[in-house]
Amino acid sequence: MTRKTINVAFTSDDWRGVALSNFSLSPFELDGVPLASVEGFIQGIKFPPGHPARERAFASSAWEAKACGKGADKRHAYWGEARIDFGSDEHHRLVERALRARFAQNEGLRRVLRSTRDLEILHQTGEPEPEPEKTSMPAALFCRILTDIREAAAEPEDLAERIVEQTTDALIYADRAGRITRWNQAACRLFGFSREKALGASLDLIIPEHLRAAHWAGYDAALASGRTKLEGRPTLTRGVCGDGRKLYVEMTFALVKDETGAAIGSVAMARDVTERVERERAARKAQAQGS
Repeated sequence: MTRKTINVAFTSDDWRGVALSNFSLSPFELDGVPLASVEGFIQGIKFPPGHPARERAFASSAWEAKACGKGADKRHAYWGEARIDFGSDEHHRLVERALRARFAQNEGLRRVLRSTRDLEILHQTGEPEPEPEKTSMPAALFCRILTDIREAAAEPEDLAERIVEQTTDALIYADRAGRITRWNQAACRLFGFSREKALGASLDLIIPEHLRAAHWAGYDAALASGRTKLEGRPTLTRGVCGDGRKLYVEMTFALVKDETGAAIGSVAMARDVTERVERERAARKAQAQGS
């Protein structure tokens, strides 16, 4: 399946790509210097302080800003007291600072960027020539920076959802009745039950039958008292997979409470440690046989 993309460039056919591009008029400040656009900053720092093209670029956007840089020798970039090698990592970090300052100072722009969260960011200007070996901001780096800014600007709820889904440990949340209401992708991989199968099911789905009585006694006691016996310490237990296999899993538990402090459910993080347990068991057996 081809992933959907957005071209962040002045030539984009998506208005958001145009708005997010460095060419667009989007005033911001860097180190107290007012700038009309990132493109103006990129072109202006090609000239040393006092050069008329520098000031024109800083006050320009789009093709006007691009034109300001045509007379530069592209050997150095100038900012503050520093003279920086053109196209160097230091140069790229400086342009990145400008990019980040632009978004940090513009909530509307951050909202536009967040609206692209399901799209892969590309930067394709349509120019026939390949990207120069030395450039103010390589396309791949530009896309990575925008993606990083977008992730950092995610709404708290959206960010929380991404954390849950992208953590490598299985995360299972059950309500007071022990019904599963949160089951992330790692839980699907670990236990072999799809989200559709797990959601709404009892925790018995993954608990071996001989452990269920002890589990529910501890579960009910924790919800009633508002505290768990383990208090966040990991414990080794068994889990059942969708194909009937039993795993050794290391789990940590925590109660989830509402605003009044009442326990409303329990969240568990789990990881498969079957290989480790079996390796340790084999080592103990070999040691016993050798003694």
